[in-house]
This record gives sequence, C-alpha cells and structure tokens, in this order.
Amino acid sequence: MLLTVVESIGSSPGRMGFSMFVTENGTMHGSIGGGSMEQKLVELARSLMDRPAAFPFLKRQVHREGEARDRSGMICSGEQTVAFHLIGNDQEALLGEIVAAIETNSAVDLELGSSGIHLVNAESSARDPEEVRKDPAPGWSYRRPLKEQPRIAIIGGGHVGTALSRTMNQLGFHVMQFDHRDKLNTMEANTWAHEKDVVDFERIEEHVPDDPDLYIAIVSFGYRTDEIVLRRLLRRQWKYLGMLGSKAKVETMFANLLVDGFTEEELWRVHTPIGLAINSRTPEEIAVSIAAEIIRVKNT
Repeated sequence: MLLTVVESIGSSPGRMGFSMFVTENGTMHGSIGGGSMEQKLVELARSLMDRPAAFPFLKRQVHREGEARDRSGMICSGEQTVAFHLIGNDQEALLGEIVAAIETNSAVDLELGSSGIHLVNAESSARDPEEVRKDPAPGWSYRRPLKEQPRIAIIGGGHVGTALSRTMNQLGFHVMQFDHRDKLNTMEANTWAHEKDVVDFERIEEHVPDDPDLYIAIVSFGYRTDEIVLRRLLRRQWKYLGMLGSKAKVETMFANLLVDGFTEEELWRVHTPIGLAINSRTPEEIAVSIAAEIIRVKNT
C-alpha cells in the first residue's frame, strides 16, 4: 500500500509529498507525519489490504479537538489529506518504468489519482508540479516530479567534509565531494558521497555544476585553499554558499576580496562562519550545524 499526503493545510505533521509504504507483512517504509494519526491510517491500510476494489481513495485528517468529522486524534490544528493506492503484482511493469526513469534521470512526473498511478511527461503541463487539482469529472489527481533530490557540492575531503557527506546523504541529498589532494585517506574512506573527484582548486569552477539550486559547502584544507575556491565560485548563483572558518579568518579574507573588487553585497551572500552557532567542536557536530543551516535555507 502506498500512502501519500496530497494536501496539507496549516500546522500539519504530514507535509504535502510525504509518503510511505505499508507491506502485507506489516513493515513500513517512510512516513506521512507520524504519531497517532499515522498509526491509525496504517491500521486502516492493513485492514483493507485484501480488498483491492476499495482503492484508490482519499482520507482527510483534521488535527483539531471538537471536529465533527475526520478527527485524527492530534491537536496541532492543521489538516492533511492522504491518498491510498494498492500496489500489486499487476503493476510490476509500472514499477519497472519508474525505476528506469529514475536511473536515466528522465523529466517525468508521478501522477497519483482516482484512476491509479501514472508516469507523465513533466513538460506536458505548465502547472505547478506539486499540487492537488480537481478534474471536471468526480475524480482527483496529485502530481509531482518523480525525482526530487537536492544536490550539495562539498569542497574539501577532510574530516569535516567526510562527516558532512554522511549527514547530507542521510538527509536525502545527492552528495558531490572535491579535493585537490590525491589519495587522501579520509576521502577514499568516504562511502557516503555519490561522486568524488580530485581536482585543481584553481579550476574548481569547471567541475562544479552551474546550478542555482545547488548547495555549496567550502570546508577545504585551510585559509589559502578556501580563498582560492571562494574567489572562483562567489560570482555565480547558488542556493547556498557557506565557508568554514573563524571570524578572524573571515574578516581578513573579506578585506582582501574587497580590495580586489568584490562587493559587500557579494560577500554578504556567503554563510560564514558556516553553520548554526551551537558551539560545535567535533567534525560530526560541525556537520550537524552546517546541515541545520542548509535545512533552514531549503525550507524557508
């Protein structure tokens, strides 16, 4: 059973796009918001597993006390609507198409609706790809990009870069890591980066994809390499650009950059010292602080 949040209003624990699988043997993968609401809907899914004619359908949940209908048992005041689709052996071909589309990075949307699950060309609609829409018929459908994976480029293969790779991988990011040192033990041991490359930092801009939705974390060997990288990436558009370093280091570097023609507006875009101020000390703690700042940017 596939459960998908197709609408969320207000303070709802399950945001639009959250999804989970509930299997015949009772195991679960993913989440639609957790808590008593999720438990109740999982039990509903299990109770209907042997009734394929009951699917697909929508289930509204209202997170308020005193609601006459569709109360979830939670009191966070929001609402969410969950779609239920049964995934059986008869849809093996569809699952194969989905896997192939992900592996080839195809521009397709996943459409969940009253008529089932379909893959559609992402360019076939000018609408917002993540929306609920009402059809002229009594049916309904929800459409979103099949593959939504934020990307981060971590410039630096040392201890912090490796710890950050692990954290961002766990958060669902596609992780790219770059360093200028060949056969660096920490980088070679990094199993969380999807892409790793040893490059010349003097030409780093040739290796980092030109993408305004890309997150960049500069955590290289030291002051000199950080400045080399920052100079080459600063004037391009990124979703996030952060650099590791002390306040004293940053002040000195920025003073040099201003002398060389960079503007205060350009420097203001750099998140530095990188990460939220939580007194982090170890590479793992620093990675958490960087990840937290990136999440704040992503979700704001």
